[in-house]
Amino acid sequence: MPPAAVWLVLVLVGVGVLSSFLAFQEPAGGRAIRTAECGQIDANGRVVVPARTVALPYAVPWPERHPDQKLVCEFTVEMAAAMGAETALYIPSFVDSVALEVNGQAAFLAERYRMRNLRLATLPAFAPLSNDILRDGANRFRLTLSALPARSASLDRLFIGNTQALRTHFHARWFMVAVLPTLALGGAIAFAIVFGVIWVALREREFGWLSATLALGVLQGSTLIPDFGLGPPDRPIWSMFGLWEVAAALMFCRAVAGLPASRRDLWWVLPPALLTLFFMSGLGGGPLHRAGLLLSMTMVVVYMMLALWVLARAAWRGSEDAGIVLLGKAMVFIFVVHDISIILRQNPELIFLTRAVYSSFLLAVAMWMTLRFVRAMREVDNTAEILRERVAATQDELRQTYEELRLRREAEAVDRERARLMRDLHDGLGGELASMLALADSPDPHPQEIASHARAALADMRLIISSLEDYGGDLTLALGTWRERAGPQVKAAGLELVWAVRDVPSLVRLGPAQTLDILRIVQEAVTNVVKHAHATRVTIETFETEEGIGLSICDNGSGGGPQASGNGLGNMQMRARRLNATLTISRDNRGTCVRLVLPREFAAGS
Repeated sequence: MPPAAVWLVLVLVGVGVLSSFLAFQEPAGGRAIRTAECGQIDANGRVVVPARTVALPYAVPWPERHPDQKLVCEFTVEMAAAMGAETALYIPSFVDSVALEVNGQAAFLAERYRMRNLRLATLPAFAPLSNDILRDGANRFRLTLSALPARSASLDRLFIGNTQALRTHFHARWFMVAVLPTLALGGAIAFAIVFGVIWVALREREFGWLSATLALGVLQGSTLIPDFGLGPPDRPIWSMFGLWEVAAALMFCRAVAGLPASRRDLWWVLPPALLTLFFMSGLGGGPLHRAGLLLSMTMVVVYMMLALWVLARAAWRGSEDAGIVLLGKAMVFIFVVHDISIILRQNPELIFLTRAVYSSFLLAVAMWMTLRFVRAMREVDNTAEILRERVAATQDELRQTYEELRLRREAEAVDRERARLMRDLHDGLGGELASMLALADSPDPHPQEIASHARAALADMRLIISSLEDYGGDLTLALGTWRERAGPQVKAAGLELVWAVRDVPSLVRLGPAQTLDILRIVQEAVTNVVKHAHATRVTIETFETEEGIGLSICDNGSGGGPQASGNGLGNMQMRARRLNATLTISRDNRGTCVRLVLPREFAAGS
């Protein structure tokens, strides 16, 4: 058993022992009146049952009682009149009203039923005695008791002694049988509201049934709360809420034990419903009425035993919640059996303790709720810790994966760039160098042709180097770099270079490979102008169209244009396809124009 449950057991046992001790102990000082002459009279004062000496406590059995009869008990005490200022009469319990006369003078009247018609509740009485009603020698005390229909008039043993000593004991008894049940009632109200709100929010049936159990217990009230005259005195209407309370408590225990809910649970409502209808209808009387009360008490015991059995099975299987609730329920059950045994045995010592120890059940409920809260918080902390560990592990995995991907991307980028450079070197520089070697190895080398191929190889090398620079998507900057390197060659060829390059939108997809393709197209077009166009001017211009970003290389010559260079046009078309661009060549009497239009997807924000 967990330590919390052990402490709870100790607290509950302490509450029970303390309740019994305070309820049953007799005053340490004072004179106990253990016998009296008791008889019965009718409403007119005529003797119905002659007085006889009886032992206190004393109760009139049911068969001898009638609504218009009263129980009269008399006894004589030797004392001095001067003792009255410091002397009092203490009655631990009585049913249902008691009137005290001393030496023929009215001294005290206590009526419990004016407060509330509760079957399992009694109150003590305390009557200070004055010098005016006492006399030296024998003093005759007369107690007249009456009871509600279907109840027995009863009187506990009496005590006469010091006022302060007896008042202390009276206050202790009053606290146990009146104040403590009322405090427990206040706690039940608070818990009923709290658990009702929790049930509305979570829809967990154990909270709903617990709220209903506590609310039904609250409706029974305590001896300090009046019932405002609702319900006839011979029918325990308010006590019927106890039947509904134990039925709701059984449903609560089934929910705590983890038993599934079903429509068959409604059968548990049938017995309290039938008994409630029986008492509200006013059917029967005498034996039939008492049989109904006995059946009600039997139903309470059976329902509580079923609840204990359900909780015990669940606790045996390891349910800590069921074990905690079982402790509080068992404590209440013990005192319920005690109170019912008082009624069944016609015990005149009417000390009902069920409502007083009801706080033990509330304590168990509070402990159960606290343990559930602590367990939930622990689960939240564990879940949070698990999530933190998983997040940390996931972050490490993502970091490793990212590092692997970064290294892989870098390796792939290096491989792609290496392959591109090798291809460009092979296609451009490699071809020119091969031609130079072939011309140099020929029997009749031509220095001019070798120099031409060397210049072409140098220009291609410069293009490759230019393409490796990061232009940040700026086509204008890439063309400007080409102009700085190729401009002197164009001027040496006797051509005027007209530069009409304007700022165009940034091209996010303009990488080294794309830059090299564009510059080679420009280089190829200008080379064709130099070699074949017989032109005096070449114009390079950028522009924007609906299709995309455009670049044009136009001359004013009359030559054959790009096709005169053999593979020149094919190379330009191949590079345009790699760019997913459109390449067009137009000729007229004014010259030849090569136009390259890059698609809009190259532009930033597309």
